[in-house]
Amino acid sequence: MSLLDAARRSLRGRLALGLFAGMGLVLAAGFVALHVLIRDDLYRHFDQELERKMSAVAEYAVGHPGAEDVAEYMPQFRTRAHEDFFQVWDAQGHTLSRSDSSAGRDLPRLESVVGRPTYYDLELPDGHHGRAISQSFSLPGADPRGLLSVVTAEETENLDRLERRIHVLLFIAAIVTLAAMLLIAWYSVQRGLRPVDDFARSLGGVDPDDPSARLYSGPLPDELRPVAASFSALLGRLMEALARERRYARNVAHELRNPLAEIRLLADVGSGSTDREAMHHAVREIGATAGEMQQIVESLLALTRYEAGLEIPQPEPVDLSAELRRQMSALSGAAEHQSLRMELDAPGEAWVHTDSALLPRLLANLLGNAVSHAPRGSLVRVTLSPGGELSVANPAPGLRPGDVPRLGERFFRIGNGNHGSHAGLGLSLATAIAKVLGLSLALTLGDDGRLVADISGFKPLEQAPGAD
Repeated sequence: MSLLDAARRSLRGRLALGLFAGMGLVLAAGFVALHVLIRDDLYRHFDQELERKMSAVAEYAVGHPGAEDVAEYMPQFRTRAHEDFFQVWDAQGHTLSRSDSSAGRDLPRLESVVGRPTYYDLELPDGHHGRAISQSFSLPGADPRGLLSVVTAEETENLDRLERRIHVLLFIAAIVTLAAMLLIAWYSVQRGLRPVDDFARSLGGVDPDDPSARLYSGPLPDELRPVAASFSALLGRLMEALARERRYARNVAHELRNPLAEIRLLADVGSGSTDREAMHHAVREIGATAGEMQQIVESLLALTRYEAGLEIPQPEPVDLSAELRRQMSALSGAAEHQSLRMELDAPGEAWVHTDSALLPRLLANLLGNAVSHAPRGSLVRVTLSPGGELSVANPAPGLRPGDVPRLGERFFRIGNGNHGSHAGLGLSLATAIAKVLGLSLALTLGDDGRLVADISGFKPLEQAPGAD
């Protein structure tokens, strides 16, 4: 892989290449612009000087017919080693005067226009490169010369050498500037992308087995904050999902251990017995234990779904009073078996806006927990206010104030309740469902020893569906 390809695969390389290319283009454009400006300015001053010399020669030649030689008055044209040249012609093309620096050789007679100077690049009589200006001057009608053509030239090799030196200096300055800017750009890219390195190290150092693992939370540029926030949210959801999976696996292993051992024991006892009635009893016990296991697994799966947010509420009008009556009727058999009395104090109708599938599960778990733990012969009281505040109260003689905060924990039991098959998941499920529905579930232990579960947050409807 070439160095260029390697740089293109790196974010730093791409930024550095882009900055280098951009700075190179800017410097190249600056170099060309400076070249044009410097050359234009040098030759502008050079041409102005040529025009002044030509005007001096022409002025003297026009005013001195027959004595056009001005060498004695313009010393710069006398020496053959000098760089200045001139020549004057009349209308017939006869040379009237030339500079001593021409050494008897003619300058090219260049095209000229009266009243307008024309500039040329040419080879001088001494073989050097030069620049010339040519212009024609009209004479009075009595002047036999008819017209004067004047050419003034000067060697440009010194000017060209100066221009080349300037170009070399500019080129060296551009290279030094480019190298310095490249180092600055590389340092800036390294420094600017340091938060990316910190963030990458933070990602690489996340331990999936550590529930408190967090991403790098140091100062980040604005461009990285949305990425960091998304990664943090994703990591949080991943950690929560892993924690739920581990809790589920741990809880299943913990809760199914005893029922499985009980099933195995019943199977061993039943298979070793010759009494048909004992065998039937063992099969019935195995069936009851299997039903308990099924209830535990279903409850755990439901709780995991609620915690993961897989159950999405679909709000619609629901009569909360009617649903309470249905759930209490479904628990009437269990209540009679324990000689419990269940009282409901609720309006005839209480319409709320909530999920019609999740609400029955919430009420069933809440009321079922009260029936499971209420002492035999006691009273379970359910109260629903007109504003939609629900309260379920049942005696809890074995409950201590320190136990109340733990009632929402899964598998937390105070004894075995009235039903030995109780798994300690009722209030956990109720808490999870209430959270999904956006409700608030509060548990308190009264001075009279009654456990009260208060649910608030229902959105009441002002008018029942179908009412005028």
